[in-house]
Amino acid sequence: MFENIKDYNPEIDSKMPLKRSPLALVCRGVILVMTLLFSRHPKDGFTWCKSMIARRRPLSLTMPWLTFDAIRAISARLGSSSRVFEFGSGHSTLYWCKLGAEVVSVDHDELWHARLVQEVKSRGMEDTVHVMFAADRQSYTNSIASAGSKMFDLVLVDGAFRRESVLAAVGWVAPGGMLVVDNTDWHWFREVPLQGIPRDWQQTAYPGYAPMLGHASETTVWVRPK
Repeated sequence: MFENIKDYNPEIDSKMPLKRSPLALVCRGVILVMTLLFSRHPKDGFTWCKSMIARRRPLSLTMPWLTFDAIRAISARLGSSSRVFEFGSGHSTLYWCKLGAEVVSVDHDELWHARLVQEVKSRGMEDTVHVMFAADRQSYTNSIASAGSKMFDLVLVDGAFRRESVLAAVGWVAPGGMLVVDNTDWHWFREVPLQGIPRDWQQTAYPGYAPMLGHASETTVWVRPK
């Protein structure tokens, strides 16, 4: 997923559980659900439980692995005429399509790409979803430039080669559109800030919990001025 897996430190990144015994996982799950149930959006607790059950059936639940608050903020800005590009495909690909958006995604995992293509076909989404495969860094980051001449209302960076993907994405975000980067709470993002994003783009971080994840995370959204 990342350029250098050694940059990932489970002791400080995303509050990943170091103890994964059944009792420890149950306790963490109970605390997480109770936190969500007593938040401003208590339905998130039920959605999280549903998502954890759905983990056994990949692509069965059409919901991004972004924080709940980020999903709400992004969804509110998308419409039936929106165009979405994703660096990293999956559950979110199906979700944006269900909102009525045209979606183009790229993935570097050949098996996952094939699985998603089959899922898109089975759901009859071929007319609005196009999933590309790119195994190497250059073709992966250049894929957004080959996706047509129109800009995108949302560019999501949640896959491989993230820093390069951000640099490639900036020029393709439409005025008033969003650049979204997931897992911005990880130390290698915080210690070396992302480069290439214009300073006048409005930046909002959405920390919290996300579907299908048993730990806290953070999704950051940049909105390009109109």
